[in-house]
Amino acid sequence: MTEFFDPLGIGLANVFSWPNILIPLLGTVLAMIPSFLPGIGAASLAAIMIAVTVTWEPVSVLLLFGALTGGATFMGSITAILFNIPGNASSAAVLLDGHPMARDGQARMAIAASATASAVGSLIGVLVLIALLPAVRPLLLQFGPAERFLFGLWGLVAIIAVPNASALRALAATLLGLTLALVGSDPVSSAPRWTFGAFALFEGFGHVAMLLGFFTLAEVISWRRSYDLKPVAPVDASRDSARAGIRAVFRHWGLTGRSALIGTAVGMIPGVGGTVASFVAYAQAAQGRGADPARFGQGDIRGVIAPEAAVDAKDGGSLLPVLAFGLPGSEGGVILLSVLTIHGLTPGAPMLTSGLGLSYTLIFALLLSNLVTSALGLALAPQAARLTRLRIDRLALPVLLVALVTSVQLNGTLADLHVAVGFALLGYLFKRFDWPRIPFVIAFVLGGFIETNLQLSQQLLEVGRLQPLQRPGVLIVLGLIALSLWWMLRKPAAGTAAQRGPAARAEPVFAALLLVLALGLAVISLTGAPAYSGFAQTLVWSAVAVLALILTRGLRAGGGLAGAALPAAHRLPFVALAALPLGIWLLGLPLALAALVGVWVVLDTPAGRWRIVRAAVWAGAAGAGVALYLERVAAIRLPPSLLASAWGGLV
Repeated sequence: MTEFFDPLGIGLANVFSWPNILIPLLGTVLAMIPSFLPGIGAASLAAIMIAVTVTWEPVSVLLLFGALTGGATFMGSITAILFNIPGNASSAAVLLDGHPMARDGQARMAIAASATASAVGSLIGVLVLIALLPAVRPLLLQFGPAERFLFGLWGLVAIIAVPNASALRALAATLLGLTLALVGSDPVSSAPRWTFGAFALFEGFGHVAMLLGFFTLAEVISWRRSYDLKPVAPVDASRDSARAGIRAVFRHWGLTGRSALIGTAVGMIPGVGGTVASFVAYAQAAQGRGADPARFGQGDIRGVIAPEAAVDAKDGGSLLPVLAFGLPGSEGGVILLSVLTIHGLTPGAPMLTSGLGLSYTLIFALLLSNLVTSALGLALAPQAARLTRLRIDRLALPVLLVALVTSVQLNGTLADLHVAVGFALLGYLFKRFDWPRIPFVIAFVLGGFIETNLQLSQQLLEVGRLQPLQRPGVLIVLGLIALSLWWMLRKPAAGTAAQRGPAARAEPVFAALLLVLALGLAVISLTGAPAYSGFAQTLVWSAVAVLALILTRGLRAGGGLAGAALPAAHRLPFVALAALPLGIWLLGLPLALAALVGVWVVLDTPAGRWRIVRAAVWAGAAGAGVALYLERVAAIRLPPSLLASAWGGLV
């Protein structure tokens, strides 16, 4: 037992000795700030700190990066709850019920529940990690491609059953998400698939760019003048309190524990990450005993507790593949792996034997950071709740600019910006026409993971190296899929289009648009073998069939153009985003964003003699700020615009 307890004591001493404890505390505060800002996240900060800490001792480095990983998780949920946009990708599921609670005057309760679930989830994840770390290798080796494929499939089946939409529309959204996830290259032949000759698409659509567009930018479109359209309910002390949020977590202790275990298990799977963990936990919460289908997505506290517990428990689980095999389970895992390599720490046997004390140092720094973040979240809940009365429309333009520049900074190219813009328009239309966004997002995140493991399983079957029904993991996950299907089939049907309002009655318009998109991809797939595998073709043709059925049913129900027009306040940001790629091609990114700011300020400023001057000042400041940031801070050089090329030719 000394082989276990001695390294455990070393880890505790490294974290809680003076002045070492100042490092994780400082790292926590550093991580919280960018994680709270919409669309920013802590990845950029962590990348900068890698360079800053090159000369540090390994213990100090592990203390800092454990804190950066833990501190970056919870704060994004506050942004999601207050403003309906995720501060980071893994907090996307929290906004589904957290923001409706905030709009209903229960912001303090939602934030407190999120903070408490975060602390409990983190504690469970770390305890499971500590228990499994000495014997992790045989455990992870039992989870092969067949189990991974079925686990991803279970996530899809479970998420289709999440309420707020008919199962048919949820199925269509899932099929579309899976199809778009396969854009890029075939995992076996590496042949391009639905790339249209664009080299930037050979690796597919980036997950971060997609989430940035589908949630953040799509939400910003509806922010303009939204203070007139979305009033906030007055605060009622009898319904909204931090104490009530804390009690809710322990009242639903079974849900909290299950969600934390799901997050830990998902975190152990390399390449999956917190977004999957949060949505899978949300799906099982919606299917749980006593769950009210009408409440989920409308402000059910369980829709906050489950994803938050899972996401923070995931942090503990994701350290397993990093420390044991050098395989990152999330974006944070990629950064940690880089840090270990730079400082000469080898994942695998060394980190589980002679370096076990260093592993526990990292683990306890992560736990301390999560607990501190949750404590600060509870302390700030009353003050943060007041931000729901902020004039959200005044943040729309700054957040739009920050999110667009962030999308460029992801990989230093304009391709991610174009991806973010495209998914922003699609995400807004999903929201506008009351289509379920959850199945689409989780299917997109899981698509490549499912296809890769399906093809690996097929190859193992062909050579006789896989007997699925003889593997306990396969049988367990098959049982979970069967239970989810049973629950979905007994779910009551959604309301009629007439009961859902004008936008929903115009559903055939949106269904027709999606059908044209799916049909185009399907026709292309007929002439692209072997890039378009049987899996890809089955998905896209199934999407065509389901969308055609939805369109037919909508037309028979009397749906049409009524309610299809965008609200007047939303037209400017929608059209501006749609035209932005063309503007960037003509003018370049700084000038295109300056033009966007100028037009925005002109249309939002009352008529007067200083109207144009004010717009010109703001446009010039925005353009110059973006240009300086890209060149001097981010060190990104973008291709010349058509205007710059023409001017250079003239000169």
